[in-house]
Amino acid sequence: MAVLLAALTLTATAGCADKATPTVASSSPASPTASPAAAGPPWYDEVAPATAGTTVGPEGSDCPLSMAFSVPPEWKVKAVTSGTDYRAGPALLLCEIDAKPAGHIGFLRVWRIEEAAPLNPQLTVDKFLNEYSSKAEDPQYRPTKAGALDSFEATWTEEGSRKRAIVVSTPHGRLMLTLGGMDDEEFEAMLPAYQLAKSSANLPK
Repeated sequence: MAVLLAALTLTATAGCADKATPTVASSSPASPTASPAAAGPPWYDEVAPATAGTTVGPEGSDCPLSMAFSVPPEWKVKAVTSGTDYRAGPALLLCEIDAKPAGHIGFLRVWRIEEAAPLNPQLTVDKFLNEYSSKAEDPQYRPTKAGALDSFEATWTEEGSRKRAIVVSTPHGRLMLTLGGMDDEEFEAMLPAYQLAKSSANLPK
């Protein structure tokens, strides 16, 4: 398991370690009402979305999904087809969007949330982190919107570098989009791509 999860690190250089439970806040379900915008850390809502390039998600695209969103030009979209090998807690990896062709070291990744019984969004994120990384610290959460879709967002630090995840509700289940880079500099450089994906999210046509 450790070998398989190492392929799914949120950075390009650090391997995934053994399970550990991050410090969590209340696990009460999130309201669908978006939280107010917050400039600066940890949410950086003042960061403008990048210019749209590729659309991810529609039928016939590289990664068909139950939602669609845009990513910047040059980011490379690749479906992950290795099944349950790429699982972390309730999340199964479906799609990997590599920033390297655009000059950055990091990824946007799309996961399908799979649980026999629905989990509230914060518990979903916590269970994902418990499997994904032993070094997640200071997680923070908020209800938000991805486009017009009800969503729940999390941010945390890992070995000094900030990470981000958003769980998005669709009529065909929930997806989670994660962003991670090699360090804070790469995270901040890629954040406009995350903001683009978040703001452009919609149901595929």
